[in-house]
Amino acid sequence: MSTPFSTHSHAEGDKHADGMQRRRFLAGLSALPTVPLLGACGPDFLESGGASPSATSGARGAPRTRVSQTRSPGREIQRTSFPMTALGITWTGPQRGLKVRLYDKGGNPGDWQPVNAGCPCGKDPSDPTPTPASAASRALVPAKGSFGYQVDAASGVRVINAIAIDAGLSPLLGVEDTTSLGKFPSEGPSSSGSAEGSPTPDFPPPGLITRKKWGADESKRFNADGSENSPTRFFPAQALTVHHTVTANEDPDPAATVRAVYEQHAIANDWGDIGYHFLIDSKGRIYEGRFSGNDGVPAHDKQGRVVTAFHTVGFNSGNIGIALLGDFTKAEQSPAMREALARLLTSLAEKHNLDVESDITYRNPADGRTKRAPALAGHRDWIATECPGTTTYTGLEALRRQIAGLLTD
Repeated sequence: MSTPFSTHSHAEGDKHADGMQRRRFLAGLSALPTVPLLGACGPDFLESGGASPSATSGARGAPRTRVSQTRSPGREIQRTSFPMTALGITWTGPQRGLKVRLYDKGGNPGDWQPVNAGCPCGKDPSDPTPTPASAASRALVPAKGSFGYQVDAASGVRVINAIAIDAGLSPLLGVEDTTSLGKFPSEGPSSSGSAEGSPTPDFPPPGLITRKKWGADESKRFNADGSENSPTRFFPAQALTVHHTVTANEDPDPAATVRAVYEQHAIANDWGDIGYHFLIDSKGRIYEGRFSGNDGVPAHDKQGRVVTAFHTVGFNSGNIGIALLGDFTKAEQSPAMREALARLLTSLAEKHNLDVESDITYRNPADGRTKRAPALAGHRDWIATECPGTTTYTGLEALRRQIAGLLTD
């Protein structure tokens, strides 16, 4: 006999419901991370008690996003009135001391699966509401249309918050992958010949999937009083940093995953926006991330300065973050994804006159913090984390040579 679901109310709130809840969050930073079941940046958690449902829509015609947040869910079965895209969980204590199982619409449970902490990201300490260091950890678990969940915590683990997310369905009709743009010169013995005379990729990248196209609900950037949760700040670019989201590889609906990441970053983490500047899926499609204005130039202002995002806590300002959608701890990126990443990085390196083969002394213009790091870095070059995954990280040296060769030619 299946265990009956607990009952929760899920009324639809107005467009500022998320902003009202957002002010009741506390922020935290995860300890040294392990690879999460499905990646999450930042371990901030909801402070208010009980369930906090909301349902909002992005641009007109965009899929509706529905959310239910529950503080300290315990071991009770939590039911949702909507099919979940993902389940975000925040906890303190051992990073590998938590399990979750999902329930179908009929109340039948799936298998227990372990949940591991995600990478540490968040606002810089100089930000008005920074991400303080703490023992809190967070992960985003793929829910695959489930209608409920149950968590099981080992001794010493305290579950702070769970957020069930329905990001809706949104096939990207009419959007082509980057293979239509022609072959990008690869790094290797013949690369100099193929690169000669080849134009540097354009910025913004052709076919960019804008926030409007992937269904960003812009109301999530604002508080209940109409003020912007994280007002945009712009600084000259100093570095490029690659991440991976540790979400499903070969994702059947990557735009929904982008919206789920946005929901967690903007609402559950209380950042008011998605933490990356760009995201890339397995088909080589590039998604606009952090909001930077309405001038049509993603991630930048009219002067060419970069908007501060939340992808590398402590080293965000002047640091451009690009996230690969998927888990590249062991798996390789698709050729289309690698191609798109190389194109985007090359265009950004040229735009900002960055030597991708050099090391730099990064200086955070907001607080003066400095660090020696590669100009083209992986997340782990900045802080202790397994991001952007072993296969991505070991491929960065070849990527640097590839980009530098094209820019030189």
